[in-house]
Amino acid sequence: MSILSTPAILLRSYPYSETSQILRFYTESQGVLGAIARGVRKTGGRFGGALSTFSEGFLNIQFRENRDLQTFRDFSPIKARRGLAQDPLRLAGASVLGELILQHAESEGHPPLFAGLGRGLDAMDGVEREVFLPTLLAQLWPLIRGLGFGPLLQACVECGRAFQEEEMGRFDFGAGGLRCSSCQGEAQGPRLGPVARSQLMGLLDGEAPEELIRPKAHLRLASDFITYHVSGGTPLRSLTVLTALTPKTDA
Repeated sequence: MSILSTPAILLRSYPYSETSQILRFYTESQGVLGAIARGVRKTGGRFGGALSTFSEGFLNIQFRENRDLQTFRDFSPIKARRGLAQDPLRLAGASVLGELILQHAESEGHPPLFAGLGRGLDAMDGVEREVFLPTLLAQLWPLIRGLGFGPLLQACVECGRAFQEEEMGRFDFGAGGLRCSSCQGEAQGPRLGPVARSQLMGLLDGEAPEELIRPKAHLRLASDFITYHVSGGTPLRSLTVLTALTPKTDA
């Protein structure tokens, strides 16, 4: 057994007993880690608000290979992200990013993915409602790509032909991208025109457009893509909550 120190983001915590918690972190060096933190629920415990969900800092644990739960020693936060708790919509957006990583990242280090999650949570921490969905999607799609999944948008997934400037395509979730007008076959996914295709390519690169056309349709597309390719046919629960919270004015 050794002492492991690593940058980490706390994604979830569960009561374990009257005084202890189970903590789930995403770490820069080891990916997803679970740890049991004994005594942290005591009144006046020394960790106080340090163990708030989505806080980021330095984690110290007693680490043993091939163990489901490590032994927590301490966590020193450098980013508390208190703005998330001030708005249910912000919290729901952060939960989408956290659930995606928590359920589908591997138990090994992936520094670019760790950095991407941190950027996404920072963006959610201060986002205004008027630009919430574009900002969330510009953080969500790069994480999907970072996990090894990313739709093919510039060329047809069937024949490989590049899309013409004004050509409509149809999304094929099974094939992982767009089919051209000649290869649509029995694909049942949404149709994407040149504007939607261009905006989706920007979101994949982490760029939120000034005016995202039909933002809720973009959210449904991301949710369906995650359900098909990342989460094994089960929608993320946090995306279901987020959809319910999203104003109906966001078409």
